[in-house]
Amino acid sequence: MTEKIRTFQAPSMPEALAAVKREMGPEAVILGTRSVSPQGLRGLVARRYVEITAGPPDAAHFPPRAARRGEDELDGLPESVRDYYTRLVGNSVSEEIARRLASRIAGRGGSGVAAATPEKLRARLARFVAAMVPTCGAIALPERGCRRIALIGPSGAGKTTTLAKLAAHFKLKERRSVAVLSIDTLRIGAHEQLARYAQIIGVPFKSAATPEAVRAALADLGGVNAVLIDTPGVGAGDAKRLTFVRELLAAAEVHESHLVLPASMSGAAQKKTAGVFAPFGASRVVLTKLDDAVGFGVILNVFDHLRLDLSYITVGQNVPRDIMPACSRQIAELVLR
Repeated sequence: MTEKIRTFQAPSMPEALAAVKREMGPEAVILGTRSVSPQGLRGLVARRYVEITAGPPDAAHFPPRAARRGEDELDGLPESVRDYYTRLVGNSVSEEIARRLASRIAGRGGSGVAAATPEKLRARLARFVAAMVPTCGAIALPERGCRRIALIGPSGAGKTTTLAKLAAHFKLKERRSVAVLSIDTLRIGAHEQLARYAQIIGVPFKSAATPEAVRAALADLGGVNAVLIDTPGVGAGDAKRLTFVRELLAAAEVHESHLVLPASMSGAAQKKTAGVFAPFGASRVVLTKLDDAVGFGVILNVFDHLRLDLSYITVGQNVPRDIMPACSRQIAELVLR
């Protein structure tokens, strides 16, 4: 057994986790993590690094590694709490958030662990995780009247595919009348792609490139429960394009906007993007491409710095599947799985 246990070192936790999954496969079990400060003169010039001890699936019962030189991530916390820290980090929760959650379930001085069974500890952690992700759930369409819903966000976030999934859901599963409007006149082939989706699903489709054309298209699409509006991807530094898209959405008199962000985008980039699109009035976020992320724990990393409610998550390209309304309890189960 011991020859199957390996230690990986990297400058950061995501890099170390990637090395574990690359060399030992996705089923590898994380047995221990710690942040290490180089000793002696080397410590004056070298940065701290992350060390992960990992093994095969049958190594879950292997005893924790002996303490070595360096600073342990969770000094003073019971071993049962350290196990949850390891599980969180192994599912791509940031070290800072994992430490915070571990400390919370332990309570002051570890008092929250003394009489708690593993089941109670996990339930307590699940509640804390769920509380970190504010959700608003699925879009609710009116029985009468029409709701205009826009998907906004950067290029490559998955807006068009997500919109097709929503259109298919409302049309095929909820049996509601929906239409699709594309104002993405900047990306080559964008209209054609969405028009094909609309034809397959069996919903009306219009495209518009000016505020006047937007108003005319919406007048032609009257009588439906919802108009789903696809928008062009906009970069943070493209002020002219941002203004243009805002003018088109103002003409559409949108009722709600969902910011679409890929889970693989860095936390700093997500925060910056949310700030760029704040003037668009987005109060909800769709987190896409979770199948491309290292683990579901990235959801916590995203919502640790975003002040938006999560409406949907997507986990693939299949239309109409691979989309799920956000539920805090279900997300907690995904993160702790």
